[in-house]
Amino acid sequence: MPVRVPPKRRPTAPHRPRLPAWVGQVPGPDDPLPDQVQQFLDYLRVQRNRPLTTVRAYRYDLAKFVAFARVRAPGSGLCDGLDSAVLRRYQIELAEALPHPRTRARALVALRQFLRYAYDEGWIAAELSRRVVVPRYIVGDPHPIATEMVPRLLAALPREGMRDLRDRALVHFLISSGCRISEACALDRGDIRPDGFRVLGKGGKHRTVFLTDDAWAAVHEYLVARGQDPSPALFISVAHPDMPGGRVLPDNRLTTDGARRALAALRHRFAHDPQSFRLIEGLRSPHAARHTAATTLLEATDGDVRLVQEVLGHATLETLRVYTEITDRRKRAAYARLGDYLREVGEG
Repeated sequence: MPVRVPPKRRPTAPHRPRLPAWVGQVPGPDDPLPDQVQQFLDYLRVQRNRPLTTVRAYRYDLAKFVAFARVRAPGSGLCDGLDSAVLRRYQIELAEALPHPRTRARALVALRQFLRYAYDEGWIAAELSRRVVVPRYIVGDPHPIATEMVPRLLAALPREGMRDLRDRALVHFLISSGCRISEACALDRGDIRPDGFRVLGKGGKHRTVFLTDDAWAAVHEYLVARGQDPSPALFISVAHPDMPGGRVLPDNRLTTDGARRALAALRHRFAHDPQSFRLIEGLRSPHAARHTAATTLLEATDGDVRLVQEVLGHATLETLRVYTEITDRRKRAAYARLGDYLREVGEG
């Protein structure tokens, strides 16, 4: 009697969670939002003096809650019927749409701030901000460039044309000042001085930063080569679409995305030579330069975390803990190499 072979089953596709219905209806950057959200954003921008980048981030995150509210109760106001159960439902659906806890935490922080403002304005009867639970997440270690590699990297930066001089000045500026890329792009030429200058950081707070002599020389060389033009920005875009006919327009200003693309192009130029690429390999983003500034300054000041806190504009010393751990690891590794060296000398 022939043996029946069961038919082969087709491999099933991995199960993908179904996204909430409101995910496809999130308002875009040019779409109107409810008046209550717009009032809150105006409050952040005017009364709290939040940077425009922060206001845009809050708008982006609150747009998700707007979409959720419109699908939940079409035709109703944003704050109508808002209670703990509704907020719990939103947090569950947001976890389905944004599985990464760090991204979800940012969206929930924006909602929490909006609910506090809504309660103060009398739009909701109860203080519901505490009903929004921000998920915990592990902050990844920063990846700064090794201190001994920094001088070699800065010396290897090309300076053949305007683009090279601008990129060289930008890298020098970020590693020396520890500024965020948004802070650097917001500066004008008249803002910087050799004896220190003020930048507007997170939370609308100003702080004074400085440049090393080499960084100031790199920025000065770039500005001299650039000459006089109608743009007040310190760093401008040299992309062809932004410079029609090679002319600098009054509104030409390097954006944060443009700075990231510039560093990516710089890394690509180094890629042909493995030894040269090793110098710039750690400069994966403008923020890596800020991490590098933190660790090098900690090492140069023998671990003066208070000074580094002021330079970087961090709200608390706890934020610097990861940098001190990195410098401690480097010191332990150096002492381990010292021990190996002494043993080799003794055996010799």
